Amino acid sequence: MSELELTKRRLEREKAARRQAEAILEDKARQLYHANEALQRLNGSLETEIQRKLIELDLSEQRYRQLIDSVDDIIYKMSLEGLFTYVSPAIENVLGYRQETVVGRHFTHLVQPECWQEMAHFYQQMVRERTLSTYYEFAAKSRDGRRVWIGQTVRLIEADGQIVEMVGVARDITARRNAEQALQTTEIRFSTLLSNLHAGVLVEDEEGEIILANQQYCTIFDLPVQPDQLRGQSHRQSAGLAQHVLGEVAAFNARLDELLRDRKLVEADEIRLRNGRILERDYVPIVLAGRKLGTLWMYRDVTGKFHARELIRRSEEKYRGIMNKMDLGLIEVDRTDVILRVYERFCAMLGYAEDELIGRNINDMLVPPEFQPLVDEQLQSRQQGLSGSYELQLIRKDGSRIWVLVSGVPIYDERGDLVGSMGIHYDLTQRKELELELAAARQVAEDARMAEKQFLANMSHEIRTPLNAIIGMSHLLLDTPLSPRQHEYIDSLKTSADFLHRLISDLLDMTKIEAGRIEMNLRPFDLSTLLYSTQKVFEMKLTDRPVTIDVLLDTRIRGNVVGDDLILNQILLNLIGNAEKFTEEGSIQIIARVRREDEHEYVIDFTVSDTGIGIPAEKLDSIFQKFRQVNPSAHKPKGTGLGLAITKELVELQGGTISVRSQVGVGSQFMFTLSFLKSRDMVVPVNNPVPVAVSPADIPQCRVLIAEDNPLNQKYISNLLAKWMIPFGMASDGAELVELARQQVYDLILMDVQMPVMNGYEAAEAIRKTPNPNLFTPIVALTASAMLDQREMATQAGMNDFLAKPFEPMQLIDVLRRYAPVGNPRERSADAAEQAVSTAPDGLNYQRLDELYGDDAAYASEMFAAFLSDVVPDVANLPTLCRVERLPELAQLAHKIRPTFPMVGLTGLETELEQLEQAIYGKQPLDQIEQRCAGLVQELNRMVPLLQAELQKRLHLST
Repeated sequence: MSELELTKRRLEREKAARRQAEAILEDKARQLYHANEALQRLNGSLETEIQRKLIELDLSEQRYRQLIDSVDDIIYKMSLEGLFTYVSPAIENVLGYRQETVVGRHFTHLVQPECWQEMAHFYQQMVRERTLSTYYEFAAKSRDGRRVWIGQTVRLIEADGQIVEMVGVARDITARRNAEQALQTTEIRFSTLLSNLHAGVLVEDEEGEIILANQQYCTIFDLPVQPDQLRGQSHRQSAGLAQHVLGEVAAFNARLDELLRDRKLVEADEIRLRNGRILERDYVPIVLAGRKLGTLWMYRDVTGKFHARELIRRSEEKYRGIMNKMDLGLIEVDRTDVILRVYERFCAMLGYAEDELIGRNINDMLVPPEFQPLVDEQLQSRQQGLSGSYELQLIRKDGSRIWVLVSGVPIYDERGDLVGSMGIHYDLTQRKELELELAAARQVAEDARMAEKQFLANMSHEIRTPLNAIIGMSHLLLDTPLSPRQHEYIDSLKTSADFLHRLISDLLDMTKIEAGRIEMNLRPFDLSTLLYSTQKVFEMKLTDRPVTIDVLLDTRIRGNVVGDDLILNQILLNLIGNAEKFTEEGSIQIIARVRREDEHEYVIDFTVSDTGIGIPAEKLDSIFQKFRQVNPSAHKPKGTGLGLAITKELVELQGGTISVRSQVGVGSQFMFTLSFLKSRDMVVPVNNPVPVAVSPADIPQCRVLIAEDNPLNQKYISNLLAKWMIPFGMASDGAELVELARQQVYDLILMDVQMPVMNGYEAAEAIRKTPNPNLFTPIVALTASAMLDQREMATQAGMNDFLAKPFEPMQLIDVLRRYAPVGNPRERSADAAEQAVSTAPDGLNYQRLDELYGDDAAYASEMFAAFLSDVVPDVANLPTLCRVERLPELAQLAHKIRPTFPMVGLTGLETELEQLEQAIYGKQPLDQIEQRCAGLVQELNRMVPLLQAELQKRLHLST
């Protein structure tokens, strides 16, 4: 019997006992009433008898009152009007009211308002129908406002055939009502649970009779009855109703008997029905203290789940076969990398049998120690639910190793909990061996490329060094009195040297392009000026030949464009030079036509056409290849065969395309397309005419220190500087130059790079890093090796610029003009003294400000504002950089901001910054450098109010 049934029976017994007690009390009350009536009828008897009866009545009343007072239930009497005439003391314990406060009050005083009408109807019906005794439950109201449930038995009291009053016995049933409510709630929940279970439930008592079943049980077995109709039957009887579903009922019942006999918990016991459905049965014996109280049966339809498992199993077998055929080794491990499952291909990879791997830790068994950190990292990723791929070596059973690519994925159970991971292994051993071979071959190729690069650098140096002397000496000879024949010889010598120079330059340009070291320098330029200037250059070369050169420029091209004019110029020079070489007579045309134009951009088609010998059709495809010349056999090859290859690379570097059309005997057309942004900036033309003869007065005077180991180049440079009346010092190697640099101040140092004893890079570093008078003197590298990394190496060594050999006199003059200070050293010293005198007492050099700005107050105010907003905060950072010992950054910052100080008249602080740089490069003690930084900040802070006042003054003047 279920606990629910037991509880119901116990409650019914308690209710019957209560009613019996209430009946006894009512009977006693009735006897008391009749005794009182008898006393009244005997009123006329003898007084002694009356007294005796009164005494007996009093004693009886006292006994009954003691009985009533000892009862926990409320006993009351009430008139037909609903007023209490008597209430037992128990009312105080139950509802909190005292007897005297209740007697004389209407019953509604003790009843919850919502029960008034129903309770009044109860009393009226009882009187109307003259029901002698009736039980009724209602909600009472306690003195403290609690809701108390009362169950009362009420009897009518009659006298002479008339109802005179009502007597009731009331009991607190709140606990019982709450228990019934809880029980009802539990029953509802239990019923709802059973109804919504996806399993059929059947419960038997200890006698094997069904006491509970749900609808799902009837549905699963297609029973023609409702669940309540199964009560009292046995499980066997219900199975008989399902014979059309079960098929063999005998086998079903035999299994039931077996389970009942063993009395052991059984889960997922499989049952196959006649219609192909599959059920799982759970058998749960209900046992308490060793005594069987019943049985719980649960049936679940798992047909879909079973078929899904079958599909998974078949799919797994299918893909397992596919994986084995694909040479992919699969393995499953738990969260600690213990092998749970291993597939055939994985075993074959490593030479193990399956049972040798199951239960073993894969890391301890197969992973080499050097790969353990990688595996640990991947294990942490799997614990976080992440997939990943990686390469490592595994140890085979025979001790050899294989390379594998592992793809690892996490594995989750049906609840979504991480339970392990799967690894798919692909054997990379052959590929790794091939990679090692390729790496070795790549290293050989890289070594060969470096050897080629070094060869080109060495050959460049070896050729350019004497070439520099040849070109230089030819320039010097041209400046001397020569006979016409001598002049012709020198011209031929110079022409040949220039041709050789171009050949070397082509080789080096191609090397730069192949290394990707050509960088675009975009800036505004005038396209028409560039085209007409190129035309003029070739007109001079074609003066003695019957060849004309013309420029046709699209009139839609107006204003300036933004692009790399130097690269465009080189492209045009290469193409026009190629046309000039193979055109004996006729014309060369340079055409620039707009293909497309919008608000911001031109797309321009350039064409260079000639009436030369033309190119055979079968050779057009190879025209842009390196070292390929397509000259007809009757023409002698000219050049290296790199010009057009370089041109194609330069066009494509700018995102353009180039093509060619040609016909032998008619001429060639080279077309390329480039895009240019439109520019609103005006380009100021720079006219630098090359003088036929340079006067010393046109060349800035300065002291020059030269390092050059080649005697011919020494003579070339010495003769040039001597002709220009420039004092100089000459060193044959880097060590000698460093020693000369320690002895006196120079305005410029020309440094050959490749020298004996100490090369130019080492010498430049020695000058920059040791105290000497030329610590900040500009150094220009002179090198015959114009390879890609030379400029970077020169910059890292502390050099300021780069001049490639061979160079012409005007190129050296440009360097002198760029770096030589204005005036000679003695004049500069006098200027400095005069400048110091012109500095006002407040620290601003007004003479320098007048020289810079004159009456342009607006320009001056802009410079003062920029200095206050940008430079002053930078100066405040100097002590911080010093304290954290970031001296290279400190030196760079000081060098960067130093030129701005004269712009606001702080020439004295400019000198202080220069001394700070010298102190840093001279490796002075850190505390001294820090003192200099602090002094600079303090002095500048003192000058800031003056600068602000000067700014306001200039702003006022500008308005």
